[in-house]
Amino acid sequence: MQSPVFNIHDLILVLTLAVCLLLVVFQLLLSQQKEIASRLLCTFFLCVGVNALCNLLLWNNYLHIESPLLKWLLAFGLSLSVVGKSSSLFLYVDSLTRANFRFGGWQAIHLFNVCVVIGLLFFGRIDSDQLRYTSATQTAFTVKVTSLLWHYLKFITVIYAASAVWIVWRYKQQLKAFYSSLSMEGPQWLMLLTLGFALNWFWSLVVHILGESVGISRADSLGILDNYITFILVNALFVYSLLYAHQLLETKPVETKSIDLGNPEAESQPKEKTAAVAEHSPELINRIREGMDVQQLYLRPTLNIEEFAKQVGIHYREVSAIINQHFETNFFEFVNSYRVNKAKAMLVDPAYEDKTILEILLECGFNSKSSFHRFFKRYTGMSAADYRKQHAAGSSLNSSTNQ
Repeated sequence: MQSPVFNIHDLILVLTLAVCLLLVVFQLLLSQQKEIASRLLCTFFLCVGVNALCNLLLWNNYLHIESPLLKWLLAFGLSLSVVGKSSSLFLYVDSLTRANFRFGGWQAIHLFNVCVVIGLLFFGRIDSDQLRYTSATQTAFTVKVTSLLWHYLKFITVIYAASAVWIVWRYKQQLKAFYSSLSMEGPQWLMLLTLGFALNWFWSLVVHILGESVGISRADSLGILDNYITFILVNALFVYSLLYAHQLLETKPVETKSIDLGNPEAESQPKEKTAAVAEHSPELINRIREGMDVQQLYLRPTLNIEEFAKQVGIHYREVSAIINQHFETNFFEFVNSYRVNKAKAMLVDPAYEDKTILEILLECGFNSKSSFHRFFKRYTGMSAADYRKQHAAGSSLNSSTNQ
């Protein structure tokens, strides 16, 4: 009985190609995110689709390619699609999280990878047979160049994905340094997706390294998982682009807390370190305190650091630096700690005993129940309802004792 041309693993590659082409069309028609991000995401989908097609043609034993030109094109298509998908994912994440993202001279550095790959392909005269190590004309030199190409392609994807994860992490820190109220749902999903691609491509790298010791056939079996995960992640990224990408908040450069990785004692001595960073005027510190204690700016649900800075008469970067270095926190935590303290006072005040917790949290500047409950439990170790009951019971006990 003749074996089928496609097995179930090949069908996943076919589905990935078809889905990627459809996602490009849907992205162009339905996307609400900024144009440059949409184009980069389309480029990513196209590269993933081309990569799936090239992998299918390269590793399927029943699809024989005889033309030397097609063999060269297959090698070029596979190699360049790997570089394209990794760099376009990185640039897509960068464009989403940076308000002033533009293509400029710095982005030209990504062409370096294209030049390296093309140089290795020409230098080693690599075609699809060379990539599979089945060429009748391969020599020890071409085998080394082919191995170098495979190493480069596997490592470059991991580097790009890890860089994308770092960008999302930095973006989340910038959000907390800029806004007092925000939903982290969009950034969290973006972090999970970039982590997913990073782990998937890292697994592909591990399988590639293991292939040199366990054999190509065994490595191929392990590497098949990569195709399935890619299919899932690509669809998840498309859903994310429709639901969350256009909702991401814009940030501006502000001072953020950081730990000196070169100094192992830096984390254990934060106060000494921050004191050595900068000395801020007591007048400026008092202005910030007055903005919270007297003006009660934290009661504004949509307060951000620019608005706060205007109210206290200090540049927002200076405000951020003082909050980070003097108060040893970020703007997000700083403002919400005041809101929690206000809520605590209202919960135990008899004048507010008829108000619901929802009414109290809204009066304190929170615009999200989940955010309020998360912060309140972190600062008090209990829920707002339990806090109110505990203090109500304590007040009753004190009254009966006095009587």
